[in-house]
Amino acid sequence: MKRGMLVMLTAALILCMCGAADAAKMKLKWGSTSVGSGLYANTVTMAGIVNRAYPGEIDLTVVETGGFIENLARIEKKFIHLGPASAAAAFASYQGIIDFKKPNPTLRSLWGGYVTPIHIISSKKSGINTLEGFNGVPFAMNPGTTSGRIIELFFDALGIKPDYKLMGISASVDAMKSGSVKGWFKAGFKDAAILDLESAMEINIIPVNKNYIDKMNAKYPAHGLLMPIPAGLFKATPKEQISYAYVVSDFVHKDIPTDVVFKIIKAVYDHRKELNALATLKEGRFEEMYKMALDFDLRVPFHPGALKFYEETLKVKVPAKLLPPK
Repeated sequence: MKRGMLVMLTAALILCMCGAADAAKMKLKWGSTSVGSGLYANTVTMAGIVNRAYPGEIDLTVVETGGFIENLARIEKKFIHLGPASAAAAFASYQGIIDFKKPNPTLRSLWGGYVTPIHIISSKKSGINTLEGFNGVPFAMNPGTTSGRIIELFFDALGIKPDYKLMGISASVDAMKSGSVKGWFKAGFKDAAILDLESAMEINIIPVNKNYIDKMNAKYPAHGLLMPIPAGLFKATPKEQISYAYVVSDFVHKDIPTDVVFKIIKAVYDHRKELNALATLKEGRFEEMYKMALDFDLRVPFHPGALKFYEETLKVKVPAKLLPPK
């Protein structure tokens, strides 16, 4: 009887110890995008790097979301704790300007991130090969996504008025294939959705020039950027051309502990070269995560954990505009 009680007490102690260890682990949700986007793999890879680096301390779960704009709202409500977003949209959200009605003071930056293009697409049979050709024609629009927000602002700045058809990413691919829309757009370097589209039909990827970007920035400051697309990236790009682009950064809620954020950034930075193997990041500059924050004018202040990493590990002096509010 005594032996049985001893076994039971030992088992209970082990369970308590395991429970305590699990409770000590910081469990966080890292928002991403739709699984149909090539950018989803980026977040999964980064979360995996952090989980392997700190198996007993941090447990990151990747959450599928409706896109980067949704991530900003989810971070504010703590439905997720961190996630990627357009640096320009994050600043607009933080300040409560342009299309954001009120400030979101909970946002803090992790890093500058990387540049990703937005490919503006038309069906080959539509005959559309300029941006102006989309005026008045059926055009798939993905509401709530960063790329959707940017393209809508972009066309508005250019005075182009497509006949927007609101739908999701997967539905947009199907609509292009069926011919019910003549144009669409998709963020991501060598994006899987565009490759899927090209497997079924011929498309054009419409080039963008500096004149367009100047008009965008004149109406919506800090929102326009260009990126060269190498020859052969898609069937539709037999030679190098220019696409619209934006900076993708990751943002975190201000209440996440400093040491946890420090470790997340350290793990990603220590394994940054692994990220270059991802097709969607290959032409980015993710490994220059701090330099990107300066080069592309990141405007949401760093989290204290990020500040600690950059000052102590990279030995840099962070400019005043990126210092966390007191």
